[in-house]
Amino acid sequence: MKSGNEKFIKFFKALANEERIEIIKLLKKNGEMFAQDIENHFYLEQSTTSHHLNMLKRAGVAQSRKEGRKVYYSLDPDSVKYILDLFKDLIL
Repeated sequence: MKSGNEKFIKFFKALANEERIEIIKLLKKNGEMFAQDIENHFYLEQSTTSHHLNMLKRAGVAQSRKEGRKVYYSLDPDSVKYILDLFKDLIL
């Protein structure tokens, strides 16, 4: 599989989940958020939240930064735009 295809597959798989879409909406509304605040907002288990956030991060939808023991997440609009532009060039 070509790396470009893998990037698209990861990206669209990350978007193909209702909980992850809701996390994206929450990050869009609030900007940067502490992982535990996201977890508490949706009443998700820590492991489930971590899985969703890692999937969004690996897909290029979200980014993270550490501050001490806390991990903060935010959307990565430059990465999303880049992937969507590549995909647009592929299909149009």
